[in-house]
Amino acid sequence: MKKRISPVTFHYMIITAGFWSSFCVFVQYAAVFLQGAGYTNMELGLIMAVGNVVGAVLGPALGAWIDRNRNIRHAHVINVLLALQAALLILLRISPVKGIVCSVCFTLYIAIALPVNAVNLDLCVRLEHAKTDFNFGFARSMGSFSFVILSTVLGFLTERLGYRMLPFAGLAVTVLQLFGNRLVDRDLRQAEALLPADSTAVSARSTSLIGFFRENKAFGLMLFGTIFIYIAHNIDGNFLINVVRNVGGGEAIMGYLAAYTAIVEVPVMMFASRLPKRWTTVQYIRASFIFFVIKLLAYALAPNVPLLFAARTLQAPSYALYTVLIVSYADQVVDRKDSAKAQSLAFSMTNIGSVLSSLIGGRMFDTVGVRPTMLTAVAICAVGAAIAIAATFIRRSGTERQSLR
Repeated sequence: MKKRISPVTFHYMIITAGFWSSFCVFVQYAAVFLQGAGYTNMELGLIMAVGNVVGAVLGPALGAWIDRNRNIRHAHVINVLLALQAALLILLRISPVKGIVCSVCFTLYIAIALPVNAVNLDLCVRLEHAKTDFNFGFARSMGSFSFVILSTVLGFLTERLGYRMLPFAGLAVTVLQLFGNRLVDRDLRQAEALLPADSTAVSARSTSLIGFFRENKAFGLMLFGTIFIYIAHNIDGNFLINVVRNVGGGEAIMGYLAAYTAIVEVPVMMFASRLPKRWTTVQYIRASFIFFVIKLLAYALAPNVPLLFAARTLQAPSYALYTVLIVSYADQVVDRKDSAKAQSLAFSMTNIGSVLSSLIGGRMFDTVGVRPTMLTAVAICAVGAAIAIAATFIRRSGTERQSLR
């Protein structure tokens, strides 16, 4: 890791801070907002599921469009998405009660907010190809750190001021993303202007989505396994307030717990470049899949608030490790012509997992309770981990890159 934070890393830190703060609002506090507005677990699960479905489709679609049109600036795409988010947040503040306006606006808010990260991840690859002085792991750690701060503040504020203040928080972080997006786009323009004209061009045309999976079978199977992992991961995340209430906590405890969960991610993300070199990227990713299972089991068995906090420490070798390495892994095993598609698909798997977790979790929390639901999540995660790990051992065909073993 470099001794100083370069300007481009600092600017990218702003957009990751903005996105993951936004994620805190529209995912971590979605249950608080929607339950406050009068929705049941099943109803809020349906809203989150539909929002994630649309977001999961929109992310790869935007990625494929950017791959086909490399003259399209990431900043332009993101600015449109953020402007739409701001409009929806204003409507949610005007109508923060159960009804058609609230349902449609919150669904669209999730759907439009999620693809921003997929575009940001491809922007990260573009910055690295442009030879900028850029440290993704360090920049991504600011996303978790900002999540810590906002989750703690929102837990305090919602318990005292109520759920209706959440759209204001969403608007604030939307403005932050707009500011950071402008700075990073300027950095990328300046870096690409210094490169030879042919170095920024993509020599081969981006493949279709079907063609992508045909050419990247092992990568596609690994992504399929991560769907199951993220179903389990999001059963906890999307309904965290239910897990916290089950051990005697409330909104403030949920905020502190979410903050603690995020803060344990920071060291792994910040110092990812210092991971021991005796393990390859793919070996670290396999280890993260195993820790996802162990983590969910610890969550399910935690009988009180202190042990639930202790269990959240396992977020570091599971989610944090996978998140910080999947970008470089995808860039190594997928051709550059499909880089945006690979990044958006990797993130979209988390969206699809969130869809299914919202449907499964919403019904199960209402019918069988917290402990059986969380143990079911453990079983689902184990299946996904087995598939994903097996996929990383498949020998790649001649059309796939041979960077990792």
